[in-house]
Amino acid sequence: MSGILTIAVSGLNNASLRIANATSNIVNASSTGALPTSPGGEATSFQPQDVVATPSVVGGVTSSLQPRQPAYVAVPDPSSPNANSAGLIAAPNVSLDNEVINVQEASVAYRANLAVVNVTDEMQQKLLDAIA
Repeated sequence: MSGILTIAVSGLNNASLRIANATSNIVNASSTGALPTSPGGEATSFQPQDVVATPSVVGGVTSSLQPRQPAYVAVPDPSSPNANSAGLIAAPNVSLDNEVINVQEASVAYRANLAVVNVTDEMQQKLLDAIA
């Protein structure tokens, strides 16, 4: 695969992972849980993630998921069975606005990388036609 296609395909994969991750974060944004009982402990709420893209030695990027830090925010909900003595629970650290923006950005990136793949295909086809 040519370098251009390698880069474009890695961009397609990155955009797909960003959309899937944002969707997961959005769907689970309202899942609350108990706050950690000790400092540095983990809450029982959903653990949101972020997509991290690192440059690849062959061109493009390698995408992976990384747990978001901080994973939760303390919110008041004294009626929750998970509330501590102060009436606080752990809610995932998810901003619906930011997640929707992530989906939009990834969608634009996907279309742009797909256009690169299509143009590369057309150029290769024209080259083959000229040679034949």
